[in-house]
Amino acid sequence: MPWYRRERKIQDPLSFEQFREGMDHGKFVRPEHRAFCVLLYYSGIRLAEGLRATREQFQMENDKILFDVGVRLKHGIQTPFLLFPLEAPYILELRKAVESTRKGERVFPYCHMTGYNIVRRAFKYPHYFRLSRITNFFLDNYSIPEVRSWTGLTLRSLDAYVGIVSVQKMGESLGKRD
Repeated sequence: MPWYRRERKIQDPLSFEQFREGMDHGKFVRPEHRAFCVLLYYSGIRLAEGLRATREQFQMENDKILFDVGVRLKHGIQTPFLLFPLEAPYILELRKAVESTRKGERVFPYCHMTGYNIVRRAFKYPHYFRLSRITNFFLDNYSIPEVRSWTGLTLRSLDAYVGIVSVQKMGESLGKRD
């Protein structure tokens, strides 16, 4: 059953507290499953982009992980490396998963349905991470070009996310009036 029918369309971004709750109390069969959710949460990439990631797409440095998503699945855009600071909560789990993967192999060698189920057991559905990352970037006042650079989305595709943020900020501003 498609996730819209199961969960209804979700438009509120996942807060860090909700992410922490899912990570701490969600059902994960293997430790790598947690790392997969960490990658999706921090990067906002599509499920399939996470599943195809190989060890060579990650560069480990002393204080950060750089991730080359590669050519994006939609729109075929190549984006700059995504940076994840090692002090970010749960990011060391991603590092461990990458480092335990052999050269040339996928870090998360699951089929699409398994990837979906990993996320579903602790969170709503995989695209919820993407919605949350993009929406939170806008709420944190990142510009459209900056968000486009991170996500590889077109201006038209970003319209929905900008609309969510605008309506949310407009509603919040009503409470600030005299």
